[in-house]
Amino acid sequence: MARWLVVVEDDVEPRLEGPFRSERKRIAAARAQREDDPEKRDGLFGLDVSASGSPQIYAFATCEVSPETDA
Repeated sequence: MARWLVVVEDDVEPRLEGPFRSERKRIAAARAQREDDPEKRDGLFGLDVSASGSPQIYAFATCEVSPETDA
């Protein structure tokens, strides 16, 4: 499975980061993005793409991407 981070800048302009080898690394990237966006203007989403090419996108829980929580 390929794990991507979808960042929607100002909730308008989407971009992909990744792929990431693990969920932990993707969450670390999401937390770094959130640290760079203290006003929380950007939307953050996880995108998983299976080996067959089937995508699944989801929103992160606040506790997952808050920089002050443990990775």
